Amino acid sequence: MNWFITGIFATIAFGFFGLFYKLSTFQESSLSNLEIYFFTLIFAIILVYFRKVKLTFSKDAFVSGLCEGVATITLLLSLVSNYILTIFPFVSFSSVFFFFIILASERPKLSNKQKILAAIGIILSITGLFIASTGTVGGISSFLSNVNSNFLLSGFIISIGFGLWSYFSYVSIKKKTEVLNANFWMLIGSFVMALIAFAFIGAEKTTVINLLDSRNIFLLLTSLSIVCGIVLTLKAYKTTTGKSKIQETIIAILSNAELIPLIFLSYFVLNEFITEGIVGAIVLFIGISLLKFADNA
Repeated sequence: MNWFITGIFATIAFGFFGLFYKLSTFQESSLSNLEIYFFTLIFAIILVYFRKVKLTFSKDAFVSGLCEGVATITLLLSLVSNYILTIFPFVSFSSVFFFFIILASERPKLSNKQKILAAIGIILSITGLFIASTGTVGGISSFLSNVNSNFLLSGFIISIGFGLWSYFSYVSIKKKTEVLNANFWMLIGSFVMALIAFAFIGAEKTTVINLLDSRNIFLLLTSLSIVCGIVLTLKAYKTTTGKSKIQETIIAILSNAELIPLIFLSYFVLNEFITEGIVGAIVLFIGISLLKFADNA
């Protein structure tokens, strides 16, 4: 399958993750997070078993999972501290860090035309995601009015964490790690960080885990969506040409663009309409189109 189409499917899968996660928040957040990553690990083991994948340790995939876990813990701490309105939009900047790491570590050969188009494309893509994300927290004006220098560090950690998640995911595939093997070690890393998050945030608050609650199905669906999103992202990296690194940057943007399908899913499923989400989606589409044009230039 074409790398771009695979990346779009990954975005949709992560969009369903966002939707089901919203529906699964019926208990303490770090407990839900722990249960979700426990189930993702179960799904990963099932895939490895039935596809008869030989497990070999992938340091890069494991580090990728740890980085994602650090970003998630920061989000959870922000949720507990009521900072989430301020720092959530910083998730959109993670792809910028991915591109800068790629430029610094691999120094891809880009023509001046490609550099200009890629820069404009990245700026528009990130701007689109930023606009869409502020729509989920009350709009740009609400975001700006709540910005406080004390919260910028958390936002920076989140951006770096998800950016490194994208980068080390890419590196694991570049080193010829089999997709399901990489997926397994990524989820091991994420599960380890989920355990740490629960131990420090939710262990004292949690008294009873209700396994019979029908809403647990949303935890399972959330986990399944995460696994699908990761596997599709890794497959997309695997099918890139590796020449300009622009394709990999587009995949990194798509893997962190779950807000776009989530906004549309929320409208159809939860009847939530977000104007900024539509505007952000249009700007993101223009930015990615410019990046694809730069890749072919």
